[in-house]
Amino acid sequence: MQQRITINLNTDSKTTDKTTILEYCRSHGIAGIETPCGGKGTCGKCKVTVTKPYYKDVLACRTRICDGMEIIVGRKESTGTKEDSMVVLTNGENVSEKFNEHVNRNVVLKEETANESEKVRSNEDTLAACDIGTTTVVCYLIDKETGQIISTRSAANPQRSFGADVLSRIEAAGRIEASSEPGLKIMQTQIVSLLNGFISEMLTECGRTKVSRFSVAGNTVMCHLLMGISPEKLGKAPFMPDEYFGRAFNPLDIGLENCQTMIIFPTVSGFVGGDITAGMMETVNRNELTLYLDIGTNGEMALGKGDRYVCCATAAGPAFEGAQIEMGMPASKGAVDKVWLEGRRIKYSVIGNDRPVGLCGSGLIDALALLLKAGIIDENGTILSGQELPILFRSYVFEVEAEDAAQSTETSLAVHIAPGVYITQEDIRKLQLAKGAIAAGIEVLFKEYGCMPCNIDVLTFAGGFGNYIDKASAAAIGLFPQELLDRAKEVGNAAGNGAVSAALSQEAWERALDISGDMRYIELASYPHFDEMYVEHMNF
Repeated sequence: MQQRITINLNTDSKTTDKTTILEYCRSHGIAGIETPCGGKGTCGKCKVTVTKPYYKDVLACRTRICDGMEIIVGRKESTGTKEDSMVVLTNGENVSEKFNEHVNRNVVLKEETANESEKVRSNEDTLAACDIGTTTVVCYLIDKETGQIISTRSAANPQRSFGADVLSRIEAAGRIEASSEPGLKIMQTQIVSLLNGFISEMLTECGRTKVSRFSVAGNTVMCHLLMGISPEKLGKAPFMPDEYFGRAFNPLDIGLENCQTMIIFPTVSGFVGGDITAGMMETVNRNELTLYLDIGTNGEMALGKGDRYVCCATAAGPAFEGAQIEMGMPASKGAVDKVWLEGRRIKYSVIGNDRPVGLCGSGLIDALALLLKAGIIDENGTILSGQELPILFRSYVFEVEAEDAAQSTETSLAVHIAPGVYITQEDIRKLQLAKGAIAAGIEVLFKEYGCMPCNIDVLTFAGGFGNYIDKASAAAIGLFPQELLDRAKEVGNAAGNGAVSAALSQEAWERALDISGDMRYIELASYPHFDEMYVEHMNF
């Protein structure tokens, strides 16, 4: 959804005329600006439209605000209506505060008009659970008596304005922003405001007043940011967190309202967090040798059974989620999500059956597998040209103009995937880096556990991304061993489901604590010969 913002510097104490549009939006709780690079000016994806004083698109991280400036933030949805959501900030008010006022106003109206049969239940009857992902936040309201999820909310993590990956947010947490507030404080406020809005909306919708137990699953960095704990130590060796969680917290300490107590899943290390603990607790049969993969913005994985597991994490994710890719985008309307070959033609599907505008993660993996199968790229990932290129597909390969080459150091070739949508040589290199890191991490787990792919009973794909990628395409590019394809299954949002189980059951919570204690973390950065394995797995 688009938002229109009007800036009045005379009544806004948070900003000066040296503040960029991105800094302004961060400090005022305005979401909707994609900044995979964290505002360094390298990704070119933070474009917004400035209608006054000039009508043109600009980079939010490089354009300073001025008095009276009008900005349009966010993508226009194809809903058949011309109306936009209007947000006018003429006195420095926070968007989240105005949102809460709107929610509270609705609460009063619903209470006044509620039917007698919709009486508020006891607070003890209501539970909540949340999966705080680097990219997406999902929250559930649960009826304790029936065990049913009675309401759900999800949204993009508002901290994405500080970067698509955890390393960008670790760096941002230690900075003082233009608003004179620490980045850590802003990011904590962003996530707490989002959760407050979610919980308030769901309680109102279901005629409830308070949550008795709120369980939270998230990676280590996300949980640090939620609690206002500096993640600075996670940005440098030996990457040891200040807090391992796995206990109860007082929600009021961070300004989380309408909750009596909050539990946060235990982390294993700086980069294997409570989302992995929650997901494994929910999905892994401890009698089966399981390779558990969660390939989201971060690449986390575990291997084992019974009371013995090894785990690791790779810096793989942003490319697979469309960040850092020239025409990459989230899995939203207009994204090419599937690509396949029919004879001599490249076919594709688009989310929402809309005009294609970019490629999301599942489409990128399909595209890479297709290019390999069609002989458009070689085993090194290089786009072929001239006589080396199969004659059937020569019309798909073209030269990219220098300004569109995404700072490529390779020959500026690209391949058409859909009308107006293409993948560049530099994109392919970034995807190779991501898949090489994951494949090398899997090899390390096999070595450390003392097993081979043929010994694996189940390959589990967790997370939204794992749920949508074509497993055959993933195997074809070498993301995981080909022989595991028939043992691969997706388990959806395992972390979110695990959080629901722990909210409902003390036994499930204790099982998660046991799993975290049974896992041995392997730091790939210092693992012998990991760099060699990484380079080897980059090729096809």
